[in-house]
Amino acid sequence: MKLSSKTMGALALGGALTATLLSAPAASAATMPGCPAPRTVNVDHGSGVMKGSFNLKTAPYAACGNVARLRAGQVLYFHCWTLNRYGKHWVFARVKGTNTHGWMSLDNLRSVKNSRPTFCPGEDHRDG
Repeated sequence: MKLSSKTMGALALGGALTATLLSAPAASAATMPGCPAPRTVNVDHGSGVMKGSFNLKTAPYAACGNVARLRAGQVLYFHCWTLNRYGKHWVFARVKGTNTHGWMSLDNLRSVKNSRPTFCPGEDHRDG
């Protein structure tokens, strides 16, 4: 079977486009709509303990990027809070003994102490 030069050109172009799409980096979850950059102001001096193993997030949504995987029993020191568009409370916090910061859902915490859930400055309390 002999292929025309038009057919060969179309196949070559299709292959080049496929290779480009497959090699392009995926969009960062941190830059997805609804995944704003975290606030770093410390206006809440409370803490909480992880109920189980969960991901510390780049923003207050489960679909956003991961910062680190935390295990049950790890302690988070709170900085500030937000309420996402699903009505879920999330806290921006630092992992005890580290310089790792990120967002964690209140649903994943137990033993919350000394916290006065204070919203992060500049938050509209309904991100995204």
